[in-house]
Amino acid sequence: MTAVPLGDLDAGKAPKNPFQDPSNPEEWENVNPRQPSSGRDSSPMYEPESNGPHSSSSPDHHQPLERLQLDNSPYSGASYSSPSFPPQLEGQDDKATLLSDRTHTQTLSKSKGFFRFKSSESTPTHAPPPYGGPYFGNHPQSSRHRRRIQYFSPGSWSMYMFFVFGVACAVAHHVFYASLNDKPATDQVQMLRYGTILAFAAKAGLSAAVVAAFRQRVWTTVRRRLMSVAALDSLFAATEDLIALWNWELIKTAKIAILLSAFVWVAPLVVILTANTLLVEPRRVVTKTTCPAARTLNLTFEETSEWRKPVQLDGLYEIPLSLWNTTKPADSDPQGWFDYYTGPSPNFARTATIGAFLERAVTRKNAQLETCGSGWNCSLEIKFTAPGYKCTELANGVGSKAVNLTQESGSIAPPFDTDILLPKGPYTYYAFATGGEYSTTQMKDVGIGGIPNTKPPYPQDFGAFRTEPIVWIGYTELLNPDEAVPSNSSDPAFEKAFVPKLFACENYESAYTVTLNYTDAVQFAKVTNITFLRPVINTTYIPEIDANDGTADNVTAIPKDNYIHPTDVRRYRRVAAYHSLGYMLRFFINGTVEMDKSLVNPIVNTNAIQTKLLDPRNNYFPYPNLPDLIQEFYEDMILSMLSNPQFAGVVWAARPDEQSGARLQGSNSDGADDQSGPSSAADYLYPCTKSRTANMYRYNVRDLWIVYTIAIMLSLLGVVTGACAILENDGVVRDTRFSSIVAATRGPALEKVRWDGVHQPGKTGDDDAAHVPGDVKRLRVGYGLVGGDDTSSSGVAGDDASLEERPWSVRSRGEKRYGFGLEGDVLQVKREGSIWKFPMSE
Repeated sequence: MTAVPLGDLDAGKAPKNPFQDPSNPEEWENVNPRQPSSGRDSSPMYEPESNGPHSSSSPDHHQPLERLQLDNSPYSGASYSSPSFPPQLEGQDDKATLLSDRTHTQTLSKSKGFFRFKSSESTPTHAPPPYGGPYFGNHPQSSRHRRRIQYFSPGSWSMYMFFVFGVACAVAHHVFYASLNDKPATDQVQMLRYGTILAFAAKAGLSAAVVAAFRQRVWTTVRRRLMSVAALDSLFAATEDLIALWNWELIKTAKIAILLSAFVWVAPLVVILTANTLLVEPRRVVTKTTCPAARTLNLTFEETSEWRKPVQLDGLYEIPLSLWNTTKPADSDPQGWFDYYTGPSPNFARTATIGAFLERAVTRKNAQLETCGSGWNCSLEIKFTAPGYKCTELANGVGSKAVNLTQESGSIAPPFDTDILLPKGPYTYYAFATGGEYSTTQMKDVGIGGIPNTKPPYPQDFGAFRTEPIVWIGYTELLNPDEAVPSNSSDPAFEKAFVPKLFACENYESAYTVTLNYTDAVQFAKVTNITFLRPVINTTYIPEIDANDGTADNVTAIPKDNYIHPTDVRRYRRVAAYHSLGYMLRFFINGTVEMDKSLVNPIVNTNAIQTKLLDPRNNYFPYPNLPDLIQEFYEDMILSMLSNPQFAGVVWAARPDEQSGARLQGSNSDGADDQSGPSSAADYLYPCTKSRTANMYRYNVRDLWIVYTIAIMLSLLGVVTGACAILENDGVVRDTRFSSIVAATRGPALEKVRWDGVHQPGKTGDDDAAHVPGDVKRLRVGYGLVGGDDTSSSGVAGDDASLEERPWSVRSRGEKRYGFGLEGDVLQVKREGSIWKFPMSE
């Protein structure tokens, strides 16, 4: 096999036909490399090696290599020359250049249907700028290093940067949404817009990276596949026209490119799906903070409450729980005078009555707004000391015998037993709460204000609290409230339907722990703990003995040393407040509920029917947990005092040594009307827990990263595919811009086809030019070495006459160059190792 010396090409000669014997001088014609001959390209033609008898290795053919113009892809238009020639000919395309990495003396040979570059071991000739450097042999590189350079060629950085940008935006999207998680949903539209911008930026970056990879894959595909014009149309428009994807030929021949373009079309789902990962939902927000107007009770202020000189706060007088009589005349000041108890104050009686009717503690008007603030619910825990009834069960069941009540000061027998209760007796409820009650008439002969008409000295126990009445309650519990009770009392089932019980309650000074909860303008009070400290009056009532001590009060109790006398002013006033609270409870629960044998129409002789102690659904039988309800009823009365801040015992929770009055806040910079001196608003802030139902952001991290992980992985696969395509293109980054398409389709290689079709009658030229004929779209086209002087048709069998009958018939023969060509005219490139191979057209 004899190589054609390339030096003869630049010596002014070129073969007339590249497939005829190059050793025959008659087949050569003069060619001026700077002045192209008519119908010929300015670049010299490649000469295949001939195996025929005319091959020659004459020294005349081995002229020095001065210039080799390689007009092909992907480096079409660049010049490979010695320094004596300029690097580029006039009119030459500079879109791409194909230069061998071995700059040896080169020949072309035709062997087994392929053109092969062949090289000798001569000294390499350096390519001129800008094609010198590591790509073109000026600095010989190893195969591994050259491949690495091709993967990361300068033109490919945009693909990688787009991918990194998309990942960075995805991470920023996550960080932004994480910062909003569990936060109040303020500026919802603005926040969602920011999230959408980040999602769109992530989608744009990942899509742009895949589009860049798609472009590289397009050129790799067209260099190695022959496709119809219609398929090529679809291939180049795949990322712009969704209908272009529905081309079966394209799906079969360009699967990777189709998958890349499909990602571009589904990428908007990233924006849609990630938008649902930040939600706004109503949620109960709980905050531990402080409240400004929290109140509690401190009944020690009853000890110092002087009805003649009441404390005035914010223009309103403080109100004690008790009413008082006195032994002091209005016009004199006798020695030894004292005030003594008369009864509960009307203000407290009204408050207790309202609480009994409401069956809960009375709430102060605007208490939630003042304590919690606008739009908030809140809860707080307060502690105080107040009276509480301690209840003890004494009998349970039909025929059971009641035991005595054991007190700290002695023992007392119940005034009745269970026989008066159903099923043996007529009563379903029997309460005796007046035994040992303080007499409001302490002296028979008194004037206005309870002033005795007699002169002192007065009886020793005048006005003394001798005992605190015990509450004795017997009641009948229905064993099965949902079942009908036998109407005949002689029926054995009648007796079994009822359970009579008896218990007693003592008034104790107690330590309370209470949780106040303000929700939707309603106060809910719950006693979380109560510790019974000591009896309010530590005596035992003796009902059989009259006092006969010179007073109108015949109550006798032991020991008499524990009587509370008016001369012990502070203690007497506090016990009087406890007694007033107990008195109102006893007022409501004292009495009876009688039931006839038919268990219909109960006869009610008690105010308990106005309370929560009796069940109207069971014909006003007491509730089964009556002892607990007695205690709760008493607690509701005590907590109802908070509804009227004018009560002397209502104080600030943050400063329990200071009465609150009706003030909205406790700040008092000068100490006026303030028992504790100057203070600031911060001194009245009390720990509380605020809560409200608010719109909050909820970030679904899992959903967002499922979407982004899929998108990033698919985009990464696309980038890897693009990098491999760049490697297959020997490190050249191609694009689909106008200039690139023009460079690939220039020359007569495709001008042999009548792209605008044959004029049809009744249609304008514009109509004909607007559509490519169907026959043309079925032509198979590829990218490679095209042109030349051979007389074969453009990939279609038939003589010239048959060609003239076709609308896309041959117009002219093109010169040999790299670009798109018809099947049969194009020599496509395949790479085997470091050698480029050009399949021969048939």
